[in-house]
Amino acid sequence: MPKTLLALTLFLLSISFVSRAIAGPGLPADFEPDPAIPTPAEVLGFEPGEWHPRHDQVVDYLTQLAERSDRVNMEILGQTHGERPLPLLVFASPETLAEIDQIAADRQSQALAGEGPAVIWLGYSVHGNEASGASAALVTAWYLAASNDPEVLAWLDDLVIVMEPVLNPDGLDRFAHWVNMHRGRHPVADPADREHNEAWPNGRTNYYWFDLNRDWLPLVHPESRLRAAQLQRWMPHVLTDHHEMGPNTTYFFQPGVPERNNPLTPERNYELTAEIAQFHARILDEAGEAYFTRELFDDYYLGKGSTYPDLTGGIGILFEQGSSRGHLQDTVYGPRSFTDAVANQVRTSISTLQAGHALADELIAYQAEFFRTAREDARASRGAGWVLGDGNDPVRAHQLVDLLLAHGIEVRPTTDIVRIDGQDYAPGSAWVIRADQNQYRFLRSVFDLVTDPGMDVFYDVSAWPLALSYGLPLTEVRRLPASGDPLSEVPGHPLTPPVTDPVAWLVRWDQYGATPLLAALLAEGYRVQAVTEPVLTRIDGEEKRLVAGSLVMHPGMQPEELPSLADRLSELARQHRVEVVAAESGLVMEGPDFGAPSVPVLRAPKVAMLTGDGVRPNHAGYIWHWFDTRLEQSLTRLDWQRLWRVDLSNYTHLIIADGQYDMMPGWAVDQITRFVRQGGTLIAARNASTWVERLDLDWAFVGEDDNGAIDEVPERRPYGDFQGDFARQLIGGSALNVVLDTSHPLAFGYSEAEAVTFRRGAHRLSSLNNAYSRAAVYSDDPLAAGFMSAENRERLAGATALDLSHHGQGRVIRMADDFLFRGYWLGTERLFANALFFSPLVRPTQLPPWAQ
Repeated sequence: MPKTLLALTLFLLSISFVSRAIAGPGLPADFEPDPAIPTPAEVLGFEPGEWHPRHDQVVDYLTQLAERSDRVNMEILGQTHGERPLPLLVFASPETLAEIDQIAADRQSQALAGEGPAVIWLGYSVHGNEASGASAALVTAWYLAASNDPEVLAWLDDLVIVMEPVLNPDGLDRFAHWVNMHRGRHPVADPADREHNEAWPNGRTNYYWFDLNRDWLPLVHPESRLRAAQLQRWMPHVLTDHHEMGPNTTYFFQPGVPERNNPLTPERNYELTAEIAQFHARILDEAGEAYFTRELFDDYYLGKGSTYPDLTGGIGILFEQGSSRGHLQDTVYGPRSFTDAVANQVRTSISTLQAGHALADELIAYQAEFFRTAREDARASRGAGWVLGDGNDPVRAHQLVDLLLAHGIEVRPTTDIVRIDGQDYAPGSAWVIRADQNQYRFLRSVFDLVTDPGMDVFYDVSAWPLALSYGLPLTEVRRLPASGDPLSEVPGHPLTPPVTDPVAWLVRWDQYGATPLLAALLAEGYRVQAVTEPVLTRIDGEEKRLVAGSLVMHPGMQPEELPSLADRLSELARQHRVEVVAAESGLVMEGPDFGAPSVPVLRAPKVAMLTGDGVRPNHAGYIWHWFDTRLEQSLTRLDWQRLWRVDLSNYTHLIIADGQYDMMPGWAVDQITRFVRQGGTLIAARNASTWVERLDLDWAFVGEDDNGAIDEVPERRPYGDFQGDFARQLIGGSALNVVLDTSHPLAFGYSEAEAVTFRRGAHRLSSLNNAYSRAAVYSDDPLAAGFMSAENRERLAGATALDLSHHGQGRVIRMADDFLFRGYWLGTERLFANALFFSPLVRPTQLPPWAQ
């Protein structure tokens, strides 16, 4: 090639490269940015898609953008658990931003009246390792701040655009660190390369390994709680939720699988979603990108980012980009770069704004119609609302009331005593929730106990009954009792400070704050006893009954070197809102006296949990989070691959969370077995509760027939039915009724024998050949809410849900269900706490052979 031609070719290539770099991935080719506005590359030091930006780099760029552009407002809402800032941006014309506070203040009234500008909310990367969204947020933000295209200026004039650039900063940083440290000068596209296969627990989850795209309802984490307040403030008409999926896929946008959408979502929502989809299809078609819209994904569970708006007045849109899971990866569709993934997320951000602007009148009218028809449906229903009681645990009830308020639900205190179905609801301990309010559909979703949802395949859970999860009484009523003004915040819970010189201090174990109080006292070396059966005693001149597990603290038996127990109890009672009362005497009216051998001194547990490959990060995260934020105690996390370096005898309890442990080598299995035989307590939950049955611990199970034997050729069924048949046999997430043995230490603190647990998975525990071992069994009709096939209902009816068995000098506790599910199943947290504190109280109960 002649030198002149070569030079011209190189020049043209360089011009083409610069043009693409300036335009940014996914932006229109004719984009001419305002040179006064910094580009992402000028701040990051690389073009979007070349590297994965850390969260601090994202915030730095957006901060500079807000400082340089009069189209952008940015505020920091708060921090994640990992102390990373949570920015929120608002884009509009300078004239609109000058009035933005008033616009926000008027949003509630405008939403009901069908007035005001359309609000479009763009949200990115709730899963940290689905990182193309975060980079797309930077490119989209630059485009909105720097473009003078008439179309963009019209958006800024007529819309309010809210952007949440990174929903999961902690997970994003974990993933960015992983893929960046494995990026070579020559990216490796081989899917088997280390870059594309993250180490445990990976970047999908948040700081405590929770899936934040399941937290839109429970609001356990600061990212979700802070967002909820902004959703109430802005009430968006459209909310986008940008994700990634497996590499060997293309691009997904809704409407999704129509048969698997939430039945409470209005039909008009689907019509508008389909109209919006036309804009996504057009922009992707122009780019030559493939996509699909009606497979894999649904909008059923309220607590997901694309479903929550559908049941609260907006339209949620899920986007799923086939991932590069790094910088470059081979797929069945050819090589896919991170830049490619970012580009599609930018394109659908633009198409969302195009749709929001073109359909603004319809979207505004739909939101007003949503709230109007919600109230009409409420008035037409047979129920006037619900009455919620505190279940004799004000702290737990106040947490649920606080959650409802965070979702914009009107809650009123009762002013008269009312008795419903044998349950007393009294002022100060009961609340009225009217059906006739804007979020009636939300209330039906969280309060109705649906056991026939009309479908049998679910992308996520099939039930989320809030009152059952908190273990609180809730009754739907046809006539509302008298009530006061709507609450704006959770009412206070007045407590009387403990007396300083009692015979003994007493703490009821059925109080939510009793577990962290006990944990603190034992960790600090104080001597605490527990009653092992219900006690009737006199307190303040009245007869009071204490549930089994209630705590007894004698001032005279405390170690002299410790600070005053009276002062420490007063501090802990105030911190955890626990009622501490004084015993009038060591003699009781019923049950063991407070100095009896059957009121033993408890030991401080020292607990470890297995982590590493095969362990389900979400479930391990629920446990870590509970220890760290609820129990306020440390939890040692042991990668099982390194167990050979650990002396397990240093721990009293070893927790095995849900997971797949078949890969665990024999030496590790033997080490766990020795831990139990030598006196340790093993707690195994969910699938791990059946895996431990393989340990060489001389199990004594009841003999059962081999139900898996095939005596006949099975009836022929269509091949195409397999996926549905298989899914129906799973239990993806349902609430199940269990019957507790309240005399068993693992069930201490429950005055009633009925409780509701959360079940995922179709596993069934083998039954121990011991009549006294089962602290909880499933009821004869186990399904409380959600979907479960008739076959699984029959399999689990009467089966073990929680038991303890002795092996050598140690114990194994099997928990079939998730007692700490997603951080909001407060009603069964005590079962987990009992396994820590009261398992040493469980004595062997095997009868002699002649008595069996």
